[in-house]
Amino acid sequence: MGANTAEAAVPDTIQALTDRLTASYANLLTAAIVRDVVQDCYQPLSNARIPTYVPILVEHSSRARLRQLTRRSDPTALLREHSDGTRDHSMTRAYRKVRVALTRSA
Repeated sequence: MGANTAEAAVPDTIQALTDRLTASYANLLTAAIVRDVVQDCYQPLSNARIPTYVPILVEHSSRARLRQLTRRSDPTALLREHSDGTRDHSMTRAYRKVRVALTRSA
């Protein structure tokens, strides 16, 4: 009975985890992206023989992937994606000036 109860509780726990992460990343990522990341992390562990630590492992790997998704290689990328044409141009120009200044000082 204990094993069946634990196996049945994992999907509920995964759903609760998905809801928590969706709320945490609400202003950065869509709910669909968060849900897909959690499901991708849960899928390889869904048939674990001992499901006790599955939710903890899924949460750890999901948070790591979501942090990677929210990081950008270009720090001005978000500004350029959400700005109008004039600001886009000025931000690109400002970014180039900073990049040139950094390469000259190195």
